[in-house]
Amino acid sequence: MTEKHWQSAFEIVGRLREAGFEAVIVGGAVRDRLMGLPAHDVDVATAALPEEVKAIFPKTADVGIAHGTVMVLDPAPPVEVTTYRTEGTYTDHRRPDHVEYVTSLKEDLRRRDFTMNAIAIRGDGSLYDPFRGEEDIMRGIIRAVGKPDERFAEDALRMLRAVRFAAKTGFEIEAGTKAAISRHAGSIRHVSVERVKMEMDKIWTSGRAGLAVQLMAETGLARHLPLMDRAFSGETLGTWEKFDKPERTVEGWALLCFLAGEPDGNPYKLSNSEKRSVRDILAAFRIGRERPYSRMDAYRLPETALIAGARLANMTGEASVSAEPGAISRLKNSLPISSLKDLAITGNDLIKWCGKKGGPWVKEWLANIEEAVVTGHLDNNREDIKGWFLNGIESEG
Repeated sequence: MTEKHWQSAFEIVGRLREAGFEAVIVGGAVRDRLMGLPAHDVDVATAALPEEVKAIFPKTADVGIAHGTVMVLDPAPPVEVTTYRTEGTYTDHRRPDHVEYVTSLKEDLRRRDFTMNAIAIRGDGSLYDPFRGEEDIMRGIIRAVGKPDERFAEDALRMLRAVRFAAKTGFEIEAGTKAAISRHAGSIRHVSVERVKMEMDKIWTSGRAGLAVQLMAETGLARHLPLMDRAFSGETLGTWEKFDKPERTVEGWALLCFLAGEPDGNPYKLSNSEKRSVRDILAAFRIGRERPYSRMDAYRLPETALIAGARLANMTGEASVSAEPGAISRLKNSLPISSLKDLAITGNDLIKWCGKKGGPWVKEWLANIEEAVVTGHLDNNREDIKGWFLNGIESEG
């Protein structure tokens, strides 16, 4: 996110204040700014009702109007503006039964999950920090706002968010907050698997997945998350600790599946693309545990899967393959063809050369020729392939 997002947010705050409404910048962007980190989005909170926001800014979109959120499109880039609110009971541990608009900024901040996320920046750049979130940031502490039991009873996903923030920042979860997670761990089952997956994706790329997995085990969350109970033990902790920061979240899912015994099913509802990637990574991983990658391995599997599989093999201490990406890239680039379509001949050529009717034999011989070319036993030109093929057909009788 660029400085333009901040400029847009401050301009929106200024225009709301000019219209007589209190307005501030809130949320994760404030936290990240205090920590010197790039923010992913900047949100504005205001005492103005959604209709009043829309009256001030002609170009808006109703992105979450039921919960008081309006997307202001101009000035650009777009910024979400939400009316100060409190939230009713959470009978499903996931979402409030209703929201109520309020005029107090402190009441709005009181409903948020952690003190580091309950800080506001005024239009003049000063902080409004009633729950001492900046102090907790400086001390490296993740603390629930108010009573942690209430926060986690409201939205059980907050427990996993605490773990994710600890993995992202290296902060310590405050003792009372951590104890409350242990008391409420079972309620994570009420959270949709889609929301859990989104948090897990962020954990895999946090840089401290090992810490996150350990915290999930310590608090009891792991017992209530699919596959996690099977994938964590004293023996596997060392592997998780080596899982630093992969390029893709699917590496985390691949490691989890392996350590859980590669069970059937798709409990986290991975997309078809993610499932293919996990399958390819695990295939490369199994090869890398036994031997170096061959030219056919490099031909059949994507380069990203080969690199990830080698990383996992080295992490588990069972590697027979180098995890150095350059070596894998060189092997991949040395291949004479990248797919069957690159062959200098087609199945019709084989039928024409031998005068036989088409059938399963064509596919079998194309596979034989493909492997011979990839492994370097046969040059990819028509005459060489024709001679090699006719000799083989003749020897079959």
